[in-house]
Amino acid sequence: MPYLKICGIRTQEDYENARKAGADFAGFIFADSKRYVSPEEVCRWITTDSKLKHVGVFVNPGIKEIEKTLQQIPLNVIQLHGSESERFVNEIREIFGIDIWKALTHSTKTLTHMEDYQSSVDGYIIDTKVKGKWGGTGISFDWNAIPSYMEKAEKLQKSCFIAGGINPVNIKKCLTYKPSGIDLSSGVEENGRKSPRLINDLIERMNTNADHLSRS
Repeated sequence: MPYLKICGIRTQEDYENARKAGADFAGFIFADSKRYVSPEEVCRWITTDSKLKHVGVFVNPGIKEIEKTLQQIPLNVIQLHGSESERFVNEIREIFGIDIWKALTHSTKTLTHMEDYQSSVDGYIIDTKVKGKWGGTGISFDWNAIPSYMEKAEKLQKSCFIAGGINPVNIKKCLTYKPSGIDLSSGVEENGRKSPRLINDLIERMNTNADHLSRS
């Protein structure tokens, strides 16, 4: 079954809902967004004994911004969602020594961009390109491209998550393209908060799909 990252965690209740449901990663947005949270808030929610891995999402951050965040939160992954250069990503890797994921928008150039960052990142997030936005749009791209992204990531020995418009209704269709990881936020939200019902529905459908594939 693919890894599951629930992003845009905004409250302790959101965090607990993701943890109890068995998600693999929890994403916190430390950038200009309606889902922005401060490191001080997140520090109060997380538990070091949680099996959840913590992902900090940044957009064109400075070194000091990342450093300050890491002083307060035990992040497992730094996710870069802006126009960060390969040189800057390498600098972050050398300074902080933790996993780095680079978000890339779906386009005809994405496979080339994956190669551009291969020496500086540990994984990729492939999201929908929407003018004026860095991500979190809740809009799907053409999933027929997923197998090519998975093939490229496997060749480069990187992880690769698919984002954009995934929810419990369409998760089974998404899984037919065999992504190694999925990343979603609004797809499991009700009234702006993470919904235990939707999260559990999503995971149940993922498990059902995994059981079906194992028997086929």
